[in-house]
Amino acid sequence: MLPIGFFLFGLVSAGVVPLFPLTRYHDFPDFEQYLIDVANSNPSFVQLRDIGRTHEGRRLLGLKIGKPGVNKPVVWIDGGNHAREWPAFHTAIYFIEQFVTRYGQSDRITDYIDKLDIYVFPVLNPDGFVFSRTDTKDLIRQWRKNRAPKNCSGFHSLTVRNVCCEGVDLNRNWDFAFKQTNYPFNNPCSDEFQGPFPFSEPETRAVRDYVTSRELSGRIHAFFSMHTHGQLWILPYNDHRKHHPKDYADLERLAFRAAEALYQYRETKYKIGTAADMLGPATGGATDWIKANTNTKYVYVLELPPDLSSWFAFQVRPHWLLPIAKETWLAVKVILEQTLEDHNLARA
Repeated sequence: MLPIGFFLFGLVSAGVVPLFPLTRYHDFPDFEQYLIDVANSNPSFVQLRDIGRTHEGRRLLGLKIGKPGVNKPVVWIDGGNHAREWPAFHTAIYFIEQFVTRYGQSDRITDYIDKLDIYVFPVLNPDGFVFSRTDTKDLIRQWRKNRAPKNCSGFHSLTVRNVCCEGVDLNRNWDFAFKQTNYPFNNPCSDEFQGPFPFSEPETRAVRDYVTSRELSGRIHAFFSMHTHGQLWILPYNDHRKHHPKDYADLERLAFRAAEALYQYRETKYKIGTAADMLGPATGGATDWIKANTNTKYVYVLELPPDLSSWFAFQVRPHWLLPIAKETWLAVKVILEQTLEDHNLARA
């Protein structure tokens, strides 16, 4: 007799995840334990990935979700790397829950996991995240950077020099149009300090080394990084205006389809384009480097709700976490479907 729950009406049993309610914000140890528990509870199709350490020694953890296979296409999803952007981290957990608990129950989810390898890294800046949770004062709650040691080449004006400030913006630290003379990216006291040199930070080196490792090199077809806020669907490149990759039209076309799917949930509207074209140039971006230095086809940054007019941008009330996650999930599925189609893996 088969164990209860192993097979039910011809379906493989669903995976198991621990409780992680999206009715409140969680601390970093909750994320860490969740990833460990999901991997331990679902060894047939989930594996824990530990890709490096932060300045303060925390692990950069994620999950590989996929049935064993050779050279399967890869979709990468991360919750971003800015400390204060808590909703993005929690949205990534919702995706893990959908993949794991619906495997064997939903034909589409089962298809994704059987035919693709999906890597989900909810928090790529745990030091900054932990720091941002320690106080409600704006200087701490709104912390954006990692926790790199003090750099005393900072400045507050033309006359106030040699100011010591901590942290590097991890999404300005990649070796893409990196330039030490660009203000404010060259000021250690700026939220967007790019660091003293490209890949100066252990967090960015860890992600770079992993996406170019033997495990992943040449296999990532879509790279999807979530941030907050603005309701912006950001395409490469972002170092200056009107700088687009040759296949920009393909990326734009898929982005419009995914945004349309997302809109169906509660009519959330996204603007689509490069950040340079919509907001202004920014150098050293992770997704720009990925697009320029790997063969990854679809590379996006998604700035989750609320829109740019909202004053409470990084303090979304917890009751919005689930709606944001649910609508974004609809967009992710469009990207997964496109990946299957591009590799002739889609169902007829």
